[in-house]
Amino acid sequence: MAAKESDVMRLKREMKEKGIGGAYLFYGEELYLRDLYIDKFKAIIPDDDFAEFNLTALDGRDMTIDDADEAIESFPMAAERKLVIIRDSGIFKKADEATQKFWSAKLKNMPDYCVLLFVEDAVDKRQSLYKTMSKCGTCVEFAYLKPYELAAWVQGEVLKNHRKMNKNVIEYFISVCPEGLVAMSNELSKLFTLCGEEITESDVNRCVSKSLSVRIFDLTDCIMEKKNNRVIEILNDLKTVKESVFTVLYLLNSAFDMMLLSKLMRENG
Repeated sequence: MAAKESDVMRLKREMKEKGIGGAYLFYGEELYLRDLYIDKFKAIIPDDDFAEFNLTALDGRDMTIDDADEAIESFPMAAERKLVIIRDSGIFKKADEATQKFWSAKLKNMPDYCVLLFVEDAVDKRQSLYKTMSKCGTCVEFAYLKPYELAAWVQGEVLKNHRKMNKNVIEYFISVCPEGLVAMSNELSKLFTLCGEEITESDVNRCVSKSLSVRIFDLTDCIMEKKNNRVIEILNDLKTVKESVFTVLYLLNSAFDMMLLSKLMRENG
């Protein structure tokens, strides 16, 4: 069975086959990809010669219905199309009756000369406006990439920077790195700056800032092995980067819960 096409891959294909048009909703935690596609939209629309007049960016937290209506309905200047970007409106999580009525009608009757792009951190897929957007426009969730997608992305960045990194090292790098391409891109930049042509596992251990969950596992290992000095070092590191005490305690408790569960399961065969 073929793998299900992700929202991002569908968007990429549709942009190549049909271009862009109508209304879009971008959301999700993978900010690197989200911002990449926002830049792609800006590069296509509006025309470079009149970008200042045909690109409207609105802060959805302060935006009124009249602001949105004027931005969408006003004609582009000396260009065929214009781009309207609305950030953090929150209307796809919760909206009052007047807001729902306005946007439901607007999304169903978008002018041909306007490309509308909503950029949200999160949405409620049960909400009526989200369902309307799904029917009338294009919803794209920028979720964290799957491990095989991450491996391909890291390999691409390594080759682009004329470096070498074997498969096992790439997998190890992904396993210890904080989640998200923004963090991984930053950590790769450190490796490219500080390391030689071929990047090894020891380079990763030396240069990469490990994710909190990985550091918590290191901490529990040191506690179990009674490496008190190393425990203090890790805790001081967590304090230096201002990790939440409550988050650290929660993750420590979860780690010990898993160890206890493993012990009980082993004893029960």
